[in-house]
Amino acid sequence: MSENKGMPTYVVLDTSKSMAEHESLLNRTLGNILNKLFTSPRFAEFIQLSILTFSAQPNLVLKMTELQNLRHMPTVRCGGSTRFAPMFEMLRARVEHDLPMLRRQGVTVMRPVVFLLTDGAPSDRPDGAWEAAHKRLVDPAWKPHPHIISYGFGDAVESILRRMSTLQTYLATGELADAGEALDEAMSAMLNSMVASAAAQELRIPENVRGYRSIPEEYVEH
Repeated sequence: MSENKGMPTYVVLDTSKSMAEHESLLNRTLGNILNKLFTSPRFAEFIQLSILTFSAQPNLVLKMTELQNLRHMPTVRCGGSTRFAPMFEMLRARVEHDLPMLRRQGVTVMRPVVFLLTDGAPSDRPDGAWEAAHKRLVDPAWKPHPHIISYGFGDAVESILRRMSTLQTYLATGELADAGEALDEAMSAMLNSMVASAAAQELRIPENVRGYRSIPEEYVEH
């Protein structure tokens, strides 16, 4: 019997007020990801997907393994500030919940991966208040600590994203027409990475994303 490997995958989307003009694009591209899961059994078997959004507070949009029970496509709404600490805390709690559940279902669980997309700097107060929650999430002493791959555009701050990422940071260069196109490219890159990972049965991330500069692991601050 073949091994049933699964990669717990968390798509985490900034839905603060600065993203409001891109709300319809976010929902459309989320729909593309979910449609891919619906229509590709091999993809859905390997990519164990959960979707979170965050602004002033995080929101669990899609629980892991809940896809087949969906009756309506989930939608996101944008508004509020950009607080990272509560989101990192929710992520750790979800990983602690999801991995044992997947194992009970017979899945051989790989290290979780987080795809984080943001267009802004943290509004957590005081400055740097997000760092303690982030440290707990990526603590090497915690065995299931996830990989974090971040995509930043708009007012995202390179130095902060580099500290949040553990594997790769993609930062928009300003070459694309507008923030909407940058968001579209980032979401497409996330989906393509998941498709490639499912085909390879291990994490695959692109070397290049159109309109973005990549900062690989050896340059990412931990």
